[in-house]
Amino acid sequence: MADLVYNILEALLFGSVDGVSINARAVSGGRAGSKTAGAVNPLLANNPYLTSVKLAGGGSGGTLPMGEYELATHEHKPNWIRLKPIGGQSMHGRDGFAIHGRGKRGSDGCIVPADFHNVQLLYRLTKAREDSGGAAPTVSVVAVGDADEPLRRSEKWRQTA
Repeated sequence: MADLVYNILEALLFGSVDGVSINARAVSGGRAGSKTAGAVNPLLANNPYLTSVKLAGGGSGGTLPMGEYELATHEHKPNWIRLKPIGGQSMHGRDGFAIHGRGKRGSDGCIVPADFHNVQLLYRLTKAREDSGGAAPTVSVVAVGDADEPLRRSEKWRQTA
């Protein structure tokens, strides 16, 4: 059983690592989480139907593919947590996923919590597991809830585009 669950449709990251509860609003894909006005692509953001859209030519990538991931501290960036696929889920030729804070670019498939405190907390918990030699924390990425919401959002987006 995973330590954490990321629900694409509800935009929530929740669970607990070593008894510390996590309950965070978080986004994935479509440059969601960007601090740049107008950068978010509402068709791709938190849309579980478009997980195979790969970043290309300055556009944005789709949501993180559903499945199971291990967490590991990033090899170079502080407060970035790598998401390493477990098992045989389809990654659609995509890689390099992480949990990180909001920024100019936002998410092209990474999980981006709205509150940076949650990123820092997850980084510390993951690092503590690594330092102790324990098993890596895990996150299960699912899409549970109103499955028609991304379709309504895309229709609204098409009407305004």
